[in-house]
Amino acid sequence: MKNLLLALLLLFTLSGAAQIRVMTYNIRNSHAADGVNKWSKRKQSLVKVVLNTDPDVLGTQEVLENQRKDLKKMLPGYDVFGAGRNNGKHAGEHSAIFYRTEKYEFITGGNFWLSETPTMPGSKSWDAAITRICTWVKLKDKQTYDEVYFFNTHFDHKGKEARTKSAGLLRAMIDSIAGNKPVIVTGDFNFRPDSEGYSVMTESNEEVLFTDAYSPDAPNYTACGFDVNNKDCSRIDYIFYSKHFINDKYTLNTDNNGTYYPSDHLTISVDMRIKRLKI
Repeated sequence: MKNLLLALLLLFTLSGAAQIRVMTYNIRNSHAADGVNKWSKRKQSLVKVVLNTDPDVLGTQEVLENQRKDLKKMLPGYDVFGAGRNNGKHAGEHSAIFYRTEKYEFITGGNFWLSETPTMPGSKSWDAAITRICTWVKLKDKQTYDEVYFFNTHFDHKGKEARTKSAGLLRAMIDSIAGNKPVIVTGDFNFRPDSEGYSVMTESNEEVLFTDAYSPDAPNYTACGFDVNNKDCSRIDYIFYSKHFINDKYTLNTDNNGTYYPSDHLTISVDMRIKRLKI
């Protein structure tokens, strides 16, 4: 009997039955005075990048209401969830999550603010320059029935303390909302890998360990501005994932028109699988 049990255990293997392609994209808000790179002139090329990447889930940042509507119209097969950071409705930038409706059933979702009062719309704390928000959804794979939580956010661009505190708050909220379930986190974190905020995001606790999906074989940057000749770049956009996943491929997309990128941030995507024990 003992030998039989050992033999059965040897037959258990990690399987990637549930394939997921996740993408994060700071699309640059449409109110910015970007001249030749204003939203109306670049939205087609930006959407082309998304469609060519073909993500199952897309986390977006800096999305104003007109951009949310444009993307919803231009991305057939996707639904979107998220609220504006100013009032919890549609005022101000969204950290909206788009998901493929053919693949996923929406179970639930919500928003919280990166502040000491995370349930208060429009709130900010610490040394943050402006209000910041995190949007999350719980989705069920219609074929495998796997349930996955996706969190998408945009940390403050000026407040170092705010970024560190926001990372701690995000970890706490994930623990509260998702527990030990499969979690993927996307966003523009406005910190570099050598920052305290990054350490908070990736440090281990008793329940959840988050891994940065970045591959050392890929370019170590995501934010370069619109100009393709700009070399002053930094890696501040990330996809983090919990222990439930296998990371198969990290991709930085550098598509451009020869002069400009479709946004002042490049987009990254990750192909991953949910681990599963099976005979």
